[in-house]
Amino acid sequence: MRWMETIRVQSATGKEHTAERELTALAREVQENPHRRGLREAAVSSHATVPGCFALRLFWDTDDPQPRGSTLGLGLAQSLKAFGLVDHSVWIENRGEPA
Repeated sequence: MRWMETIRVQSATGKEHTAERELTALAREVQENPHRRGLREAAVSSHATVPGCFALRLFWDTDDPQPRGSTLGLGLAQSLKAFGLVDHSVWIENRGEPA
């Protein structure tokens, strides 16, 4: 089943560039780790209109999605709190089946 974790960070004033660099480095490190079973992609995005707002998205394909988040995602969300406000959510892909 395909699912996605979104870790959104609203960086504190003055920490925007540091937060962006850290998120980009984390995404690269996570993507290159061969031991992350089921992880298909890690990507960083910047909000189109809100300076200092970033999202780290982890795309998974596993038998069992983790409704509260993966161990990796939870750890990343915790560590990113040093840069500002953090929101961590899990999204499960709909396969066109009725709810």
